Amino acid sequence: MQISGSPNDVLSVAVCGAPGVYRAGLMTVLRAIPGLDVVAEFDCAGYSPRVLREHRPRVLLMDLDGFDVGDLLARQIVGSTSELAVQVIALSSDRDSGAAIEVLRGGAQGFLHKDTPVQSLVEAIRAVDRGGVALDPHVARDLVTTLRYGVRAAPEPVAPDVGRVKLTPRQRQILGLVGLGLTNIEIADRLRLSRPTVKTHISSLLRVLELRDRTQLAVFACTHGFRELDARREKSA
Repeated sequence: MQISGSPNDVLSVAVCGAPGVYRAGLMTVLRAIPGLDVVAEFDCAGYSPRVLREHRPRVLLMDLDGFDVGDLLARQIVGSTSELAVQVIALSSDRDSGAAIEVLRGGAQGFLHKDTPVQSLVEAIRAVDRGGVALDPHVARDLVTTLRYGVRAAPEPVAPDVGRVKLTPRQRQILGLVGLGLTNIEIADRLRLSRPTVKTHISSLLRVLELRDRTQLAVFACTHGFRELDARREKSA
C-alpha cells in the first residue's frame, strides 16, 4: 500500500475509541502513512480535554461505536475540540443520517463509515485539516434528499398503506417529529423520554413501515401528513 504524503507537512492525528481490534488496526494503518503523525490514542470513556491540549492534534478520529452520539460524553468531546482548533471526523459502523446530523451539529467536520478505504480516509483527514468536510457517500445522499425535500416533493418511499398499519399514539407523535426534522435528542427532550426509548421507537417504526432509514421515515411522515399534524399540535400547545 503506497499513499503519497509530504514529509515537510506532517499532520498530527489522534484516535479516540474503545480498545479493540478496530482501533489497533487503525493505529497500525495510520502510522504507516507518510506525512501523518499519530500523537495520541485514548479510550473515549476516559476522555479529558487535557489529552488534546497536551498533544495538540490537528485532526481527531472519533469512533462512535459503543455509545450514543447524543450522550453527554460525545458532545463534550466534540464540543471541546472547537476551542482547541481540532477537526473531528466521526467513524461509525452505521450509516445513520440522523446520527450524522447530530454529530455534525455538535461541531464535527466529517462522518465516515468504518469500511471507508484507507486512501479515502487519508484524503478525508487532509480535507478537514484544510477546512473542508468529509461525508460518507451514502450519508451525503440522504442528507441531500432531506434538504431537497423542504424545497420540492421528494420521491415517496414504498411502504404499506398507513391506514392498514396500526401505530400507537406515541409512535404517531414521534413519526411527526421525525418529519419536522428533529433529532433523537430533541425528540427525547420534547417528549421527556429517554434517548434509548426514542431510538427503540424509531427502530420499531422502520420495521413496521418497512422503511430503510431515517430519511425515508421523514419523507413518509411528510407525504402522509404526520408532519403537518404535529405542526398543528405545536401551534395549539
